[in-house]
Amino acid sequence: MEQTPHEKTLIIIKELELSARQVAVAIGKTGSAVAKKQNQENGNKFLSEDFEKLKSFYIKKLEKIKTL
Repeated sequence: MEQTPHEKTLIIIKELELSARQVAVAIGKTGSAVAKKQNQENGNKFLSEDFEKLKSFYIKKLEKIKTL
């Protein structure tokens, strides 16, 4: 079964050991909004837009590191 954008986002957060603040900066949300999405409070989940922003943000950072 294919993973949802919410599940994919959580995988990135876990693998990179990101804090809610770091995720918030990457996707342009508040830290509390990210925390609610992580805990799925009130049905809040990460959307495909959130996943794409987070993925793109950290791929760019990793590409910079790769060039060192």
